[in-house]
Amino acid sequence: MRTATAKELRGLYLVADLSLPEQKLIRAVESAVRGGAQIVQIWNVAKAGEESTFKICDTITSVVGKASVPLIVHNDLNLAKRMGANGIHFDEFHTSANDARKVLGPDAIVGYTCGNNQDMVRKAKSLGADYISFCAVFQSPSVVSCEIVPLESVRQAKRIISIPVFASGGITLENAYLVMEAGADGLAIASSILSAKDPEAMARAFRQTIDKYLTARTGVSD
Repeated sequence: MRTATAKELRGLYLVADLSLPEQKLIRAVESAVRGGAQIVQIWNVAKAGEESTFKICDTITSVVGKASVPLIVHNDLNLAKRMGANGIHFDEFHTSANDARKVLGPDAIVGYTCGNNQDMVRKAKSLGADYISFCAVFQSPSVVSCEIVPLESVRQAKRIISIPVFASGGITLENAYLVMEAGADGLAIASSILSAKDPEAMARAFRQTIDKYLTARTGVSD
């Protein structure tokens, strides 16, 4: 497992939705990585059968590995271990980051989804999280189970924790700047890239917006 640096825990976070047709998803992931996706998460594992999931995940692992991009698995710790993934993202707080690292290795990346509750932000930090993500900041065709989280929650989180803060849900090129202006360290994108006619160009466009804000804050470009 390659250790991800702190710098890599920001930017364009591609969410690879396994409910999509296999070949469409693989092509989109390949294109998005070429376009500048900096982190890839395998999501919606339950929507695919076990044999199909392993096949798709192995292919995505190969694509991501060639690009030296950190690979995160959503919720499924056993799948993450099988794949040799760089980390895991949890929607619940049942497993601490330290316990997850006992399974995946001491350098594993662990993130948590936080709803519209700053106590969850503090809890994620106390559990040893490397980053958090808010879902959903806008209405989303991909995520129907998340509550809508106002962008003020991103601003508040940035004031109380030092780990990276991502946001997801309904983010498009037209509203991405609003999330970055709120202080997000990165954007987690699914359908806006995966469903695009040209996922590579779409990923590149998101990177331009993200990099503009991150560079303005740090003075350093990726």
